[in-house]
Amino acid sequence: MPVPNFKDFLATDIQNVFLNVNEFAETYTIDGKPVKAMLDSATDSKHPLAYAEGVSLVADVLYVDAQELGRVPKQDGWITINDVKYHIIRVASERGMLALYLEVNAG
Repeated sequence: MPVPNFKDFLATDIQNVFLNVNEFAETYTIDGKPVKAMLDSATDSKHPLAYAEGVSLVADVLYVDAQELGRVPKQDGWITINDVKYHIIRVASERGMLALYLEVNAG
């Protein structure tokens, strides 16, 4: 039996720690499907970016397993998380998880 390496441990940690709802993750409804993920504010949400009068632009990062999501979303596309529609600014693969950099208008 081969000796596990760092990547093997990292893959296990992603599922057992980062995407574990008892640890870091939560279950979100993403495009109508329940998915375990982490949604982090990329900016100080108490002071979102000014966008227009009465509207602020909030930046978030969604960390999710592409297999559980069922697809790799495209940059400049849209994704709905818990009934909120987000614009996908950038899509990256970070240590075995997808990182979706998102913006949403908050009024």
